[in-house]
Amino acid sequence: MEEWLSKYPPEDKDRGLSAERNAGPPVSRKKLMKQPSQKSLDLHGLTAEQAGREVEQFLSESKRRGLKKVLIIHGKGYHSNGRPVLKKEVIKILERNSIAGEFGTADRKEGGSGAVWVLLK
Repeated sequence: MEEWLSKYPPEDKDRGLSAERNAGPPVSRKKLMKQPSQKSLDLHGLTAEQAGREVEQFLSESKRRGLKKVLIIHGKGYHSNGRPVLKKEVIKILERNSIAGEFGTADRKEGGSGAVWVLLK
């Protein structure tokens, strides 16, 4: 039997299917927006340049893992010189990144104006 199976291995019907296809029924956008984020990235203490690289990498990795909703914590800018530097950088990246779909200010319990949720495409 083993000899026959080695000559004629069974076909792997699941090979090549994306994680999305195996994830079950799709979740509506409204439901997804109400759900808690699946993973978060905290940018406190980083420069705008460092934060930019981290956000790009985080979005790519999150998409690769099949995540649908993530949270980016940029802080409120209290320790910046007069203005929130990281928030502007994060928004700029999200507006041009092809992985990022809708995004908005996080709920109070997830950081409020110091964080942004992102739905991944």
